Amino acid sequence: MGAKQPLYTAVLKNMFSDVSEFIFCNPAKQKIDVPTNSIPILDAMKHGGIFLTAHYGNHELLGYKLAELGLPLIAAAQEQKPAIFDKWLQKKRSFKGKCYAKKIDPQRLLAFIDDGGLFATLADQRGRSDCIGEFLGVEVHCNPLPAFILEHRPNTPIFCGCLREDTLLVEKIPADNFYAYYHSWLEYLILKKPEKWYGWFHNRFQSSL
Repeated sequence: MGAKQPLYTAVLKNMFSDVSEFIFCNPAKQKIDVPTNSIPILDAMKHGGIFLTAHYGNHELLGYKLAELGLPLIAAAQEQKPAIFDKWLQKKRSFKGKCYAKKIDPQRLLAFIDDGGLFATLADQRGRSDCIGEFLGVEVHCNPLPAFILEHRPNTPIFCGCLREDTLLVEKIPADNFYAYYHSWLEYLILKKPEKWYGWFHNRFQSSL
């Protein structure tokens, strides 16, 4: 799609800035801009659905701000080792004492959706499934959980979004061929600011840096 691959140092500089912000700053005191056209979409997200985001910009701050806005968010996250680090990470990923990013039990995922939950996932990383898409000219295996939800709950709405600088961007996307829409949306963001996407460190792109 023609995105110019950024310098390795430029990506690292942005990543270090976002990680430092996550570790040392109070997210409650960090201000973000919510554009007028995002408000009705955020209102719809309060009723649950699927939310696809990416390793673009400060996705950790994004999770906190979505929880702060009152969205019924549970973001998929892997358990980390050692256990003391995972405990600290869950505390950092909490709003009003409730962790919004943790390991998801697929067997309980449909019940979560039925209860009006908003399932969020970083959808720009390789999945282990037969769910195939094309992204930045590369064939990729995608996270199968959104497709699993739609197979059993076909009326589940799908959204995508990120923080671009300090602005919250959200969109609703169609369920049909949703990964194609999501990848197109993300490719547009990468075209604008390639150094803000940390997926360049994924195995399938790492050799190009």
